[in-house]
Amino acid sequence: MSKNLNVKKPNSEISSGSRLWVKPAIGVLALVLLAVGIAALMVRRNNGAVTSSAQSKSASGGNFKPVVTPQGWTQGNTAAKTILVEFGDFQCGACAAARQPVANAMKNHGNELLLVFKNFPMESVHRNSMAAAQAAEAAGKQFKYWEMHEQLFVHQREWSEVPDPQTFFLTYARQLGLDLERFRQDLWDGTIREKIYRDILEGQVAAVRSVPTFFLNGSLMPRAQSEAQFEEIIADAIRKNR
Repeated sequence: MSKNLNVKKPNSEISSGSRLWVKPAIGVLALVLLAVGIAALMVRRNNGAVTSSAQSKSASGGNFKPVVTPQGWTQGNTAAKTILVEFGDFQCGACAAARQPVANAMKNHGNELLLVFKNFPMESVHRNSMAAAQAAEAAGKQFKYWEMHEQLFVHQREWSEVPDPQTFFLTYARQLGLDLERFRQDLWDGTIREKIYRDILEGQVAAVRSVPTFFLNGSLMPRAQSEAQFEEIIADAIRKNR
């Protein structure tokens, strides 16, 4: 992805949000300290139960101790025995590319599969990833999470490298018919950041090191080399759960 994109911000009725973009430093520090504390507590509670990628076995069979929960934004059958959990980053090109095999799996197995998406913004390499996760969560408060999820990935090149992506997010919100004033307020709601940090911490406890990372029925899913292999791994897990 080129960093030299000459991106022109779309026109909108929205007043400048640059001032809203800056949070008080003390608030950010408090959230970081809270995250560190919760992470330490979660690790102690798991008592060393977290497995690394090298230690994980195939998710299509065998006995496994789940290291991720099924809580999050979901699609599919909530009563399904097979659960696919994705840790993703809206600024990640590989995560955008993963949309198609995931969509195919949901189309082919929607009655027997539950998809759960968890935020894992990697801010060290994707500077706008946290803001994008906040935008999706804010849209979710108006029951448009998956619609914003799609907008963020489809238009990833528009907002990913700009200094202030908020104008783009607000434009997408308007296109989705959201209450813009409420969206603006929810975008910076502290509870949204806390929810995202909980996803991140869960991913850290589960030894997530890159995105997208998938867990199938609570265990690390083998990295598929093709869309066909991705489909087969899921189909195999569904067959064994019937």
